[in-house]
Amino acid sequence: PGFLFVDHVHFQYNGFLFGIMVYSLVFAMEGRDLLAGTTFAVLLCFKHIFMYIAPAYFIYLAAGYCAVFRTRRRQPVGRCDLDVGASAQRLAKLGAAVVVVFAVAFGPFAVLGQLPQLASRLFPFKRGLCHAYWAPNFWALYAFADRLLILASRFVPAIGHAIDLSGLAASTRGLVGDTSFAVLPDIPPAATFIATLLAQIPAYAVLIRGGSSGSRSKKRRSGSQRFIQSVVLCAYASYMFGWHVHEKAILLILAPLGLLTAAPTQGTLRMFAVLSTAGYYSLFPLLFGSQELPIKAAVLLIWVLCGLALLKSDRGLSAWHCLLRAERLYVLGHIPLFIATELLPSCAFGRLQFLPLALVSVYTALGVTYSWLGLIHEFVL
Repeated sequence: PGFLFVDHVHFQYNGFLFGIMVYSLVFAMEGRDLLAGTTFAVLLCFKHIFMYIAPAYFIYLAAGYCAVFRTRRRQPVGRCDLDVGASAQRLAKLGAAVVVVFAVAFGPFAVLGQLPQLASRLFPFKRGLCHAYWAPNFWALYAFADRLLILASRFVPAIGHAIDLSGLAASTRGLVGDTSFAVLPDIPPAATFIATLLAQIPAYAVLIRGGSSGSRSKKRRSGSQRFIQSVVLCAYASYMFGWHVHEKAILLILAPLGLLTAAPTQGTLRMFAVLSTAGYYSLFPLLFGSQELPIKAAVLLIWVLCGLALLKSDRGLSAWHCLLRAERLYVLGHIPLFIATELLPSCAFGRLQFLPLALVSVYTALGVTYSWLGLIHEFVL
């Protein structure tokens, strides 16, 4: 549904880019790590949003490809030494491949002296913390909490003295610019960078865990699965706490997570069901025309029904039967949300024209946040 909404109706080209990402992940699953790293370097040059999952690639390639260990004779079982020569050779191969890819991509900009202009377009910090429509992440909940505190100021005088409404309009009128809050502190780009790094710690923990015992093929499957889990959590951290996150970035989480739904645990399948429902619904505001309403409603409904019925856990249970009661109620809660935000006329909200978008952001943000915590528990704990 996400690629259908974003690429074929909203007219962008994410499917092509995510196809390259899936190739890279599959190369890693097959043990062709050098090709996986080279393909990811190509992907980074196509779109810098994939830089958010680069830490997972860096750790995986450094530990799984560049670091070569050897076991000497008469050495205790399970103990091995780093082969410095072989490791340096592999590091040189990977580094040369990445340098060549980046030289081909950015060389013309360097020759024309356009690298500063390129950097300013790749990292537009002047666009504000939140997108014009709040992507359903932590900052959407933060912004909504700020609005609730404004309402609470009518009853709590201490809050009223701290209110500053001067820059509030930009984040509720669909304008792109600096995001200001009336009660809560404003968030600088550096704070989102630090929050993202801290939130990515579980992704690193997944890769640092020891491999499983058993045959080499079993260890490879276990290692590649942990790598994809790390990619998912890296993408999730950047989505939850990144600067000026666009709602379509949810695909950066759902695409690799979908690779883990072939025979997932019940916990993984539960989180995927909740996240895919909330994440794909959060793309609805991109298709705001009345003629698009039947299309997006039908597509998401078909996806949810098929996903809940046909996706099976490793124990043979369908996704719907894996869901807890509260999770089922949350999934069904998208129905009244759809009625309120898509079917009611705009005049029903009076002067609060931004309220339908805020409702979509906040409700889907609850599911996105819940799934993030659930996946951390499933992958790490």
